[in-house]
Amino acid sequence: MSNKPRRVELVVVGDELLTGRTVDTNSALVGRTLLRLGLVPSRVVRVGDDAAAITAATRSALRRADVVIVVGGLGPTSDDRTLPAVCKALGCVPVIHAATLRRIKEAFRRRNIPIPELAARQALVPRGAMVAPNPVGMVPGMIARSGRSLVCLLPGVPAEMEALLRESVEPFLRRRLGARTLPVAVLRTSGIPESVVAEKLEPVLKRFPKLAPAFYPSYGGVDVVLRGGAAGEVRRCRRQIQNQLGDAVYAVDERPLEAVLGSLLCRAKLTLAVAESCTGGLVSDRLTNVPGSSRYCLGGVVAYSNDAKRVLLGVRESSLQRHGAVSAQVVAEMAAGVRRRFGADIGVAVSGIAGPGGGSRIKPVGLVFMAAADASRTVVEKHRFTGGRRAVKG
Repeated sequence: MSNKPRRVELVVVGDELLTGRTVDTNSALVGRTLLRLGLVPSRVVRVGDDAAAITAATRSALRRADVVIVVGGLGPTSDDRTLPAVCKALGCVPVIHAATLRRIKEAFRRRNIPIPELAARQALVPRGAMVAPNPVGMVPGMIARSGRSLVCLLPGVPAEMEALLRESVEPFLRRRLGARTLPVAVLRTSGIPESVVAEKLEPVLKRFPKLAPAFYPSYGGVDVVLRGGAAGEVRRCRRQIQNQLGDAVYAVDERPLEAVLGSLLCRAKLTLAVAESCTGGLVSDRLTNVPGSSRYCLGGVVAYSNDAKRVLLGVRESSLQRHGAVSAQVVAEMAAGVRRRFGADIGVAVSGIAGPGGGSRIKPVGLVFMAAADASRTVVEKHRFTGGRRAVKG
């Protein structure tokens, strides 16, 4: 294999992915990781826990790809069939990796649990493979050769796969790619739809015909990704996009909005408190998913009922009666109230109609009011979101 792999394919294993019992988030994580290396998977194949299907999918991918990443189906149980199936595709046999077996035995010993006979299966690896210790689990990551290609095997437990990707696979591929890593720029936007983003950027992108732009819309906004061309071109195009879209661009990396907000609050030495109605705690959940958020996030209140809004946040009964719970007036009082209750510098609040019922001609499903209040002023925004209940809440 060349020292500069370019074509990558994924084989994702698990009956649960085909039946809908589990959503395949691993492919998305692998894709984002590869994007940092200037790579985009050319194909993703999902197969069940069937040894023949796994072998066939791996062989098929090896005929086309420089790197094949196989995720899932590694473990001690009878339905974990990936390792022997991939070994068959590679033309090798699985062998016990002594260091991994020692780690497994030590993990059971520390927990004072007898070691089951099946545990040794988690130490099996393809003969001759590089082995990466799993920092959060038992099954290691493995990288095996097949002619000029590489096969990376990763466990399907998301936390384990993410740790191995970050600590082993990504650094390995970065070394293999070396200076030939393709430049990539990511710009994250919020508040404007995909069609508006594309229209605003059309004149900018025409100046950079060698770049390959891509637009990735979601409920939270639109990500713009630039690939190809020289690093200088990517940087210049990124700056022009930032100038064109202005404040709609909240990050020029892969940080989520809540992480960017956290950085701004820390830099300004400000604290935040949250009052939620229709979102039911989702805003607080996202804020506190950021490591270190306790430095600025003081607390939150889910005030779903009118009584909770009155008792916990000090919303006036007259405001609820005159304007209704979903209104600019009430959400402003919620923001001010949660700020007072927690002694925060800033209070934010959200109230809306998530549906499918509860809407009217004047206040339709998807209507959401948001407010932010500090010591001197309160700002309220009115939005109308589409989609189902989960989409409106998220």
